[in-house]
Amino acid sequence: MSKKHKIILIGPYPPLVGGVSTHLFRALPLLLKSGFKAVVISVNKTDTKNPNVSYIPSLLLPFYLFLQPKSIVHFHVDSLSHLLVSVILRLRHKTFLTVHNNRYPTTMESNSIGTWLKWKCLSTFTRIICVNSVTQTYLKNRLSNVFKDVIPAFLPPADIDEDSINEIKKWGRKFDYVLSGYAYRLSFYKDEDLYGVDMMIDLVSRLKTEKINVGLVLLINLEENAYLEKLKRDIIRLKLQDDIHLIDINQGVDAVALWKYSDVYLRPTNTDGNSISVMEALHMGTTVVASDCVERPEGCLLFKTRDGDDFVRVVGSGVSKSFNFKSATNTKTQFLYFYDDIANLKPTYRT
Repeated sequence: MSKKHKIILIGPYPPLVGGVSTHLFRALPLLLKSGFKAVVISVNKTDTKNPNVSYIPSLLLPFYLFLQPKSIVHFHVDSLSHLLVSVILRLRHKTFLTVHNNRYPTTMESNSIGTWLKWKCLSTFTRIICVNSVTQTYLKNRLSNVFKDVIPAFLPPADIDEDSINEIKKWGRKFDYVLSGYAYRLSFYKDEDLYGVDMMIDLVSRLKTEKINVGLVLLINLEENAYLEKLKRDIIRLKLQDDIHLIDINQGVDAVALWKYSDVYLRPTNTDGNSISVMEALHMGTTVVASDCVERPEGCLLFKTRDGDDFVRVVGSGVSKSFNFKSATNTKTQFLYFYDDIANLKPTYRT
């Protein structure tokens, strides 16, 4: 198996917005430019004109993949249905999985049949790649096929659409500082707002009380649900309609351009993986204030997870600071070295 063998990447792809879809969007051209034959099989419907990207319904996916010539099949999704597909594929292909989240130490501890099946499936991959050390350490204690190095999912953006935030820039002129935040979807972890959108709204209210003139741009999924309606009512109750700008993640705003424009990027999650948005913001030289729920890249200003007082304190002290994520470009090198290794089947890999 070498560069002549196809690399099949399986996962979400834009227009679906999120860290994993961003990774695949940037990974594909990088692999093609480096001489690999690579394609993306999207797990969501996509309107891209890229001939190397296609959508295949889940029920047809195992049949399609099994009929492909001997390939490297790299999963970037870890639902049980996809893991079961990988078990079948190992009879024909080399199978890899990148775990993009940090939830395994919590979600994989139950005694359910589903969890048992998932552990069995994970053990069949040629290699499992982790984007953070917490997940890597946890999986290494149970599995022998975990890749020796942590490989961050961040890849530097090639192009930034500055024009996509022109309206945001006009809106932001009335503020001394513009903050930005992100939520791939409004969801909960351990019965708390996973992305901390509630904390970001409360933050603006408290900073306003302290006479700090800030505006907040929230790039979130605005699909109507009960929790979104509650958040909108909170914004009205706190009289923040002019201070918080809600933008749907599918509206076409270039997130990297937004992070670059912002004075501070906020990441108050109560769990996380290897956040691509955090590294994008740092790469752009933007101050990042993040919760300490997981290990964060060098340069982040950290506050105690779900501690509103500490959040206000750190943001208030950080609006005038700026940090550069100096190791960001190294992730591109790590990424390509990894694929060179698996393409050449170095001795560290099973045959």
